[in-house]
Amino acid sequence: MPEILTLDEDAVRCREPLVARYLTMLTDCRSLTLESIKSVRGDTLDWRRDDVDSNISDLLYHIALVEADWLFVDVLGKRIPQDLSGYLSYEDRDPSGRLIHIGTEDLEDSLSRLERVRAALNQTFAAMDLAEFRRLRKSERREVNPEWVLHHLLQHEAEHRGQINLLKRLGSELRGRARSAVGSAGSLQREALP
Repeated sequence: MPEILTLDEDAVRCREPLVARYLTMLTDCRSLTLESIKSVRGDTLDWRRDDVDSNISDLLYHIALVEADWLFVDVLGKRIPQDLSGYLSYEDRDPSGRLIHIGTEDLEDSLSRLERVRAALNQTFAAMDLAEFRRLRKSERREVNPEWVLHHLLQHEAEHRGQINLLKRLGSELRGRARSAVGSAGSLQREALP
């Protein structure tokens, strides 16, 4: 029998049922991201192909920063508050336009950042009625409504989850090949010895 996938219960209690559906979808999206990184070891978390590529820590930071930016700057029209900005101390991009490299970071720190930003987002959106959820916000950067922001955040995280999964696979495969090469070289040397 095929698996039946449903969103039967709202993950966040909201004033408006449509907002609750969106927040439930965001919760589902995040659970898939968390599932994909739950067994990631530190060397995989920090692995990157070269000095210009992002690692998994960079991508998790970027997901949290973008979510906070859309929430506070675009939806609420204000700066990211200090209680969160301490967790978001890097810019999003380096001078050449690539995602910023934050260096090595414990997975727990990345998860805490994601959780804090999501809690602020859920609290803000849960209080919205339908009119507020669909009200257009205008800023110097763009015009957007909160409904579109949640749509965008779903896509954004899903796209980066794909990158995270690719980095996990590539990092594991390359380390596996390196171990095999070392093992093979060692056995060749042992065979050559009398």
